[in-house]
Amino acid sequence: MKQKKEVRITLRLTQEQYDSIAAKAETAQMPVGAYVRTAALRHRVVVIDGLKEITHELKGIGRSINQLVVLCNMGRIKEVHLGDAWQSLSQVYLKLQELTDREVR
Repeated sequence: MKQKKEVRITLRLTQEQYDSIAAKAETAQMPVGAYVRTAALRHRVVVIDGLKEITHELKGIGRSINQLVVLCNMGRIKEVHLGDAWQSLSQVYLKLQELTDREVR
């Protein structure tokens, strides 16, 4: 549930400072305001390079599985072998593990 934000903080920055913050927010795929709030409240902002590609791959696998489910429900197919999907998900999991291990160190 979103909280109502009632208090405004005005902050003056040089153009270089703003550009730097905006670049970091973009890297974190966050709006500038959300990035600044997160940083100011001392929450850790973690950026994992390569996460966008992995998310894209997961969405593709999800779409494929969804299409198989639809075909099963329509009665067009009776049996599905998910070995390839399982292998793809295992590869994605290993890549995520590799990325997070790099971030923790």
